[in-house]
Amino acid sequence: MKKLEGNRKDWIKNILIVFLIILLLLTFFSNTIMNYSLAEVSSSYITSGSISTAIRGTGTIQSVDPYNVTISEGRKVESVNVRKGDTVSKGDVLFVLEEGESTEVADAKKAYQALLEQYDSAIIDNQIGSDVVTAAQNRDEDVLAQKTALLEQRTAVLKQKKQALDDIDAQISVTGATVVDTKAEEEQLEAANVALQAAKDSLNSYNELDTKVTNILAEAQAQTDDGKRRELILQAVAVAGDRDKLGDKAALEANVKSYEKQIESINKTIEEKKAQPTQISAELAYKRAIANNEYTQAKNSYDEVSGEIKYQRQLQDLLDQIDDAKNKYETLEKKAIGTEVTAPVSGTITAVNVVAGEKVTADSPMATIQLSGKDYTLEMSVTKEQAARIKVGDVGQASNSWYYSDMVLTVSAIKNDTSNPSSGNRIVVFTVTGSDINVGQSVTVSVGDKSANYDMIVPNTAIREDKNGTYILIITSKSTPLGNRYTATRVDVTKLASDDTNTAISCGIQGYESVITTATKPVSAGDLVRLPK
Repeated sequence: MKKLEGNRKDWIKNILIVFLIILLLLTFFSNTIMNYSLAEVSSSYITSGSISTAIRGTGTIQSVDPYNVTISEGRKVESVNVRKGDTVSKGDVLFVLEEGESTEVADAKKAYQALLEQYDSAIIDNQIGSDVVTAAQNRDEDVLAQKTALLEQRTAVLKQKKQALDDIDAQISVTGATVVDTKAEEEQLEAANVALQAAKDSLNSYNELDTKVTNILAEAQAQTDDGKRRELILQAVAVAGDRDKLGDKAALEANVKSYEKQIESINKTIEEKKAQPTQISAELAYKRAIANNEYTQAKNSYDEVSGEIKYQRQLQDLLDQIDDAKNKYETLEKKAIGTEVTAPVSGTITAVNVVAGEKVTADSPMATIQLSGKDYTLEMSVTKEQAARIKVGDVGQASNSWYYSDMVLTVSAIKNDTSNPSSGNRIVVFTVTGSDINVGQSVTVSVGDKSANYDMIVPNTAIREDKNGTYILIITSKSTPLGNRYTATRVDVTKLASDDTNTAISCGIQGYESVITTATKPVSAGDLVRLPK
C-alpha cells in the first residue's frame, strides 16, 4: 500500500516538472517571437559640442565679360598656339589655319555653279525659244504684259470651244439614251402576219380542191363504165362546190399580195424609226469631231502662250538667283581671311575649344579670353530662409581654401531664381578675385559662418515633428525575468540651432540619454523596440 502511494507521488511530481518545463519553453519562445516582431532601432547618445550655421553650396566660376574668339568663315585648324591659362596680348597669334577656300566660299561657289547648270537645263529640257530667253535676260515686263493680255483672249476662246464640245457631248448622251417606240407598228405587223397566213391558207385550200376536181374529172373521162363515170362526175361537182365557196382564185391571190405589201410597209416603217437615232448619232459624232479639233487648236494656242509666260518668269527668277549667288560668292571671296587668327584683346585664355586638324564653323568660339582687369563671378542656389541670413558684402570661404590660396568670394547680389521660380529659391552671386582662378571650376562655398557651443546635440534624423510640436524618442529600459525590455519614450524639445547633420536642442532630461535615430519600421511613443545585436 505504501509502495502504491509513493509511486503516485512520483507520478504527480513528474507531471508538475513537465508542466513547468513546457511553460518555460512557451514563455521563452513567445518572448523570442515577440522580439523579432518589434522594430529594430539605431540610436545615438545626446552629446555636447558646437553647431555651425554656415550656409554651404556649390557653383561654377564664370567670366563677367568673356570675349569669344571667332572667325567669319569655316576653316580647318593647322595648329594651336595657346593653352588654357595663358596670358595673351592683343595681336598675338592664337591659331594658324590651313590654306585654301573657306567652307562658306566653297559652298557659295558650288551654289552659284549649280544655278547656272539649272538655268541651262531649263532652256534645253523645256525647248524654250530664243525670244523667250532674250525677254527673260532683258527682264522685259512689256513682253509679259502683252502675252498676258493675249492669254486672256485665248482663255476666252478656249472656254467657248470647251462649252461647244460639252454641249455636243450632252446631246450625244441624250441621243444614246433615247428609246425608239415601235409598239403600234409591232402590233400592226403581228395582225398583218396573222391575216396573211389566213389568206395563204385559203389560197392553198382552193388550189388543193381545184387539183382534186381536175383529177376526178380525168378519172371519170377514162372510165368506161357509165355508172361509175356518173358517180365520179357527181363527186367532182361536189368538190368544185366546196372550192367555189372559198371564193375566186384571183381574189384570193390578190388578197395574199395585199397582205404581203402591208407587211413590207410596216417593216419599212419600223426600220426607219429604228434607224433615225443612228443617223442623229452619226451627225453628232461628225459635229463632235469638228468641235474637238477646234478645242484642241484653242488649247494648244493657250498652252503655247501660257508656257512662254511661265518659262520667262522661271528664267527671270533663276537669273535673279544667279545674280544673288554670284554677288554672295564674290563678296565672301573678297572678305576671305588669312591663315592667322590673332587675339583681338589682351587677357587670360580661359578656354580653348579646338585642336589641330579640326574643322571649325563660322562664328563658333575657338577660344575664350578673360579681359584683363575684369572680375569673375560664382552663383549659388540657396533656400529663401538661408538667403535671409546672408547680406551683400558677406565674405564666403572655399571649402578647400588651402588649394585656392588667395581666392576671395564676396557676396555682390542676392536675386530670385528665375530658372525655377516655383521653388522660391534665391541665387547668391559672389564676386571672385585671386590669382589662381579658372573659368569652369566648381567650387564649394560656405558663407555666413556662425558657430556656438550647446549642451545637447542630436543627429538631425532624431528630430521628429507632429501637430503637438517637436520631439525626440529616447530609449528607456526595464528589467524582467526574461531580460530587458526597451520602450520608445517621447520627450518634447526646442530646436536651438542646426547644421547639415546635427541639431542643438533644449529639453527636461539629463542629457546623456540614448536617442532613436532610425528604425526598421515606424515607431511611436510607448512602443516596445529592440536593439541591434
